Amino acid sequence: MKSIVNTLIKVNRYLPWIMLMLFFITVLSGYSMTAKGDLVIRLTFGLINWKNGYFLHRKSTYLLSILASIHAAANLKLELLKRGAKETKPLNIFVLTVLFVMIAFFTAIEFM
Repeated sequence: MKSIVNTLIKVNRYLPWIMLMLFFITVLSGYSMTAKGDLVIRLTFGLINWKNGYFLHRKSTYLLSILASIHAAANLKLELLKRGAKETKPLNIFVLTVLFVMIAFFTAIEFM
């Protein structure tokens, strides 16, 4: 059980950096869809134009939501363990349920 907690801590260290890079891509692709998106086209050497920006923006937002859900569920488990909850099967089921509800919510939003 100690290795699972150590793995969660390691994942929780790197996940915000991955989410920050993905957030930057989301902002950049969102700005490319505006009337002033020519700046983004010049900065990315034509890789992100209006059409690619729309696709990137939709997909990166969804991926960012999923990663934020994983990050929140990992933090929830670590916080509950820190506050005295025992590492038991019901705790794991509760955290997984919270994670799957958040993922289902963001998936429903994406495909509506």
